[in-house]
Amino acid sequence: MITVGDVEARERHAALTAALRDAARPRMRQIRSMLGAWKPCSPELVDLVEGDLLAFTQRDPAAHGSWREVVGSYRCFRAVLSHRLAHSILGTPLRSDADGSRLRMLARSIAEQSTVETGVEIHPAAVIGRRFVVDHGMGTVIGETASLGDDCYVLQGVVLGSTGIADNPRGRRHPAIGSRVEIGAFARILGPVEIGDDVVVGCHALVQCDIPAGARVSVLNQYQEIRGGTTIGVTAIEVIGEGLLLVRGSGLAHPGLRVEGLSGRHRNATPVVVLDRGSRHLLLGLDATAGKPPAHVRLTAPDGTSASILVPRAAGVRRTRGGGAGSTASQAGAR
Repeated sequence: MITVGDVEARERHAALTAALRDAARPRMRQIRSMLGAWKPCSPELVDLVEGDLLAFTQRDPAAHGSWREVVGSYRCFRAVLSHRLAHSILGTPLRSDADGSRLRMLARSIAEQSTVETGVEIHPAAVIGRRFVVDHGMGTVIGETASLGDDCYVLQGVVLGSTGIADNPRGRRHPAIGSRVEIGAFARILGPVEIGDDVVVGCHALVQCDIPAGARVSVLNQYQEIRGGTTIGVTAIEVIGEGLLLVRGSGLAHPGLRVEGLSGRHRNATPVVVLDRGSRHLLLGLDATAGKPPAHVRLTAPDGTSASILVPRAAGVRRTRGGGAGSTASQAGAR
């Protein structure tokens, strides 16, 4: 007995098969010359795209639960479908007489055409798990060596990129994103960092360090906080003098609270002195005489959870022209 669900599944399968064929049709002659009998509607590929479609239909309330609406009108879903197609082509074994560089060019041409049509740029070599959703999507960029786990949800303007602009290394230079990660609009995750499972990255956040599983990254005014399920809470940051930073929040008085400054890509510690502390505030002295001024201050509770604070440039870390204490770092910039 054929049920309504069976009919729906057949219609959905037919719609996705047609969409994949349409995306591949302009380049089918090139595809067959390099891959022989490869088909754009293999059961594995259709199943993968169907998972993306159903995730979009279920998770975006604007889709009104209609997969037909998503297939027929959502450009951001088309971007994901085109990526699945280009990535499948890139991973298919070549015919013995085919040129690998031509295959890369073919996959890239499909991805570039999708970028023009959808505004979403996904490199065909990026590895993306099942049930992936790009919502809205305009301006989102996912780099060549990026990877995402299953059930990720990404909004518009998101960049999974490298830390440099030009002359980046050829190896891994993009983030590795875990499963069930949600990334808000205009967030930027840069470099070969590791983002754990179940992380939520808020809108406009800038991430250049590893984030543990289950953490939330959020922007506080122009400052940024990273926290998990911790007793530490940061509510405000205030520059009260040269090299002096006042942090307000909760859970800051614990004697086991560790405070450290981080410079560069969070690899090198720089001195941060706790001048005063209370249950709801910390007064920190920033010292660059022993190295680079800290770019972030990380607060770590005894239970291992932490909050990371972006240090505002207005903090004016003390240093002399020769590196000693005394004069300000802002003298050269004031000229």
